[in-house]
Amino acid sequence: MLVNFSFKNFRSFRNEMTLSMEATSIQELSDSVVASNGVELLPVAVLYGANSSGKSNVLKALKAMRDVLLTSVKLNPKERLDAEPFSLDLTSMDEPTSFEIQFTLNGSKFRYGFDYTSESIMAEWLYEKRQGEREFELFLRSGNEFKISKTRFAEGIGKQEATPPNRLFVSLVAQLNGKVAQSILDWFSNIEYMSGMDGKGYAGKTLRTIFYHKAGKDDIVNLLHQTNLGFDSIQVSMKEDSVDSKTVHNIFDNEGNVVGQKEFPTDKMESEGTKKMIEIAGPIVDAIRLGQTLIVDELDAKLHPFLTRKIISMFMDKGFNKKGAQLIFATHDTNLLNIQYLRRDQIWFTEKDKTDSTELYSLVEFRDEAGNKVRNDRNIEKDYINGRYGAIPFMS
Repeated sequence: MLVNFSFKNFRSFRNEMTLSMEATSIQELSDSVVASNGVELLPVAVLYGANSSGKSNVLKALKAMRDVLLTSVKLNPKERLDAEPFSLDLTSMDEPTSFEIQFTLNGSKFRYGFDYTSESIMAEWLYEKRQGEREFELFLRSGNEFKISKTRFAEGIGKQEATPPNRLFVSLVAQLNGKVAQSILDWFSNIEYMSGMDGKGYAGKTLRTIFYHKAGKDDIVNLLHQTNLGFDSIQVSMKEDSVDSKTVHNIFDNEGNVVGQKEFPTDKMESEGTKKMIEIAGPIVDAIRLGQTLIVDELDAKLHPFLTRKIISMFMDKGFNKKGAQLIFATHDTNLLNIQYLRRDQIWFTEKDKTDSTELYSLVEFRDEAGNKVRNDRNIEKDYINGRYGAIPFMS
């Protein structure tokens, strides 16, 4: 599970910021907290902020770290890396972007990160902490110099000379059958990113799961039933490389009894919200079934607030979310700003400073001008709309 993610010099973020999934000592919704390798972790985090404040860039930073690692294996030695440093000052464009992530895996907590520019990997590091032990350095890379643990990361010994400047060492070792390195890549492969504004790319995945996998179909249909979208079931057909679907609606007599069924083409007859729910149902079910980290920008787009709340409750329910899946999303839906649905340490804000650099902070760490923290009896939604916590647009 994701413990925390730190990043620096990426898009609208100049300074280092950290999104933490570690639970604090607050007591609200304590049943939703997940214990993983001795760490108390949160299954959900939500980001609020004005348009262009940088909340989407938090999610894109995590996606960028994943993409740089997973595509590193495909690069030729002279190819450029995909780097997007902060560009609104005189120096950041020439400085490296930095990513570091901590996560639990196979009884250990790993800390992995790297600094890079579009031309090369400037630094890379991997640490492991097993329960009851201190943190051990598996390897440390600075430019072309490597320090590798012979006991904890023997799979990397001798491979540093084969690592070109634009290649991440972890990806190279994984390609050469390193078990620890491959487990790191596998964990990153379980980070799923999607845009809530355009889920059509995921519709095919959802429909193919329904068509090919009975267990997956049952889970998806069960989810769609729980959201009460108005249809009884969904039928999927495959024609060569295309996939199509129809929703099945009940036909009623004058007394309200079901007397038959009728199929409607999903694309033509269903609402945009219903189509979106079908599109994202597959990724949601996969995340919960496999224990993945699901990142969604604008989760609430086209969805009724009750649907968004239902999705959150699925991740928050340990009886349903049995493998520690995590949901991280951005939204403008202020109805969720209530401790009945989310803890204070699950709510995050983004706001730009006077130099247009984004700052990231959580509600639980926010302090007012008098230095007071936010109490759990505050009307958080009302306070946010009134600008108490910042991260809202100001209209001239």
